[in-house]
Amino acid sequence: MTPDQMLRVLAALEAAWTGDALALESLAHTGPGEKPLPVAIADYADLALQSLTAAAHGVRDGLPPDEIQAAAARMVADTGTRMTELLAQTLQLWAASPAGPATVDDMAHVVISAILTFTPDGEPEQVLPMLAQLRAAALANRR
Repeated sequence: MTPDQMLRVLAALEAAWTGDALALESLAHTGPGEKPLPVAIADYADLALQSLTAAAHGVRDGLPPDEIQAAAARMVADTGTRMTELLAQTLQLWAASPAGPATVDDMAHVVISAILTFTPDGEPEQVLPMLAQLRAAALANRR
């Protein structure tokens, strides 16, 4: 995903979280070459969940090949990893179906909940600051 696509998804997640139906509706309109918002949300969720799962299993830049293989083996054996992959697949299937505003809102809330499971406390108060951090990371990659 491009940083601009990520920013659009993060704006949609924030709009859904804050109950801003007008912003969510506006973000759902696609321009030339843009993915439908549900597809973009599902793609972002897949990318984010893969990154978070890898980090949770100790995968990071600069690991020697043997440590990467060991972490990959732990990931394959982990039920949580397999459930995370199932969630990402479910979101992709959900996004492929006709989607109205309620579906987009529901998908956004599911993605937020999934990301929160990787935070230490997973509290609702953490959502907006977490989205701000994710937005800052997307903007940093935009340059």
